[in-house]
Amino acid sequence: MPKSPRIDNGALLTAGLELMRQNGKPLSKLQSSGRSMLYAISGGETVRVRTCNDHLLIVLADRPTEDAKLNIEGTDWLLIVMPEIERTPGRMFAYLVPTKVAVEAARRTHQEWLGTNPNTKGGNTTWNLWFDQGGPAKANDFAAKWSKYRLEGEATQPAGLGETSEPGNIKAEVEAARQRISRAAGVSPAAVRITVDFGA
Repeated sequence: MPKSPRIDNGALLTAGLELMRQNGKPLSKLQSSGRSMLYAISGGETVRVRTCNDHLLIVLADRPTEDAKLNIEGTDWLLIVMPEIERTPGRMFAYLVPTKVAVEAARRTHQEWLGTNPNTKGGNTTWNLWFDQGGPAKANDFAAKWSKYRLEGEATQPAGLGETSEPGNIKAEVEAARQRISRAAGVSPAAVRITVDFGA
C-alpha cells in the first residue's frame, strides 16, 4: 500500500519562516551541523525549527532516563510547523514555544507515561507530544495547551508543490476528509470514522 503524501520539510520550513516574518520576528539562519534548522531573531535569541507532517512533536532523548539530553534543547525558542490538515498541502500553522516549556512538557509527560508501567523493554528514547487528542491522555491536546504560542497569520502551500509521494491515494483522501469533518463538527479527528465499501 502506498504511503500517505507528505509535505516536504523545506515547504514546511518556508511556511514557518513566513509566519515568523508576518509576526514581526524574521529569522536569520545560523551555522549548524547535520540537519539542525537553527535560526536567530534580531535580538539575538535562538530558534530551533521542527517540522512535522502530523500534529505531533517528536522529541528524541539520548538515553531513556529522566535527565536525558533532548534533541529540542539548546536554543531559546522552538518553532513547530505543521500543515493544518495532516500530510495535506494548503494552510500551514506554527507555534513559537519557549524551549524550556517544551522540554518540561516532554519530560513530565514521559515520566507520567512510565508511571503507568507500560509494556516496554526500557529503551524509551522517543517522547512524543500530540497536538490533537489522538495520543495518550497524558501527552495530548497541546494545540489547546499551547494555544497562546500559536502564531497569527497565514502561510499556504499549493497542492502538488513539495509533496514527496503520490497524491490522491485513498488513505490520504480519507484522512484529509476526516480532518475537515472533525473541524466542522468541533470534535477530535479520532472521533470521526469513515467507511468505504468497495463492493457497493
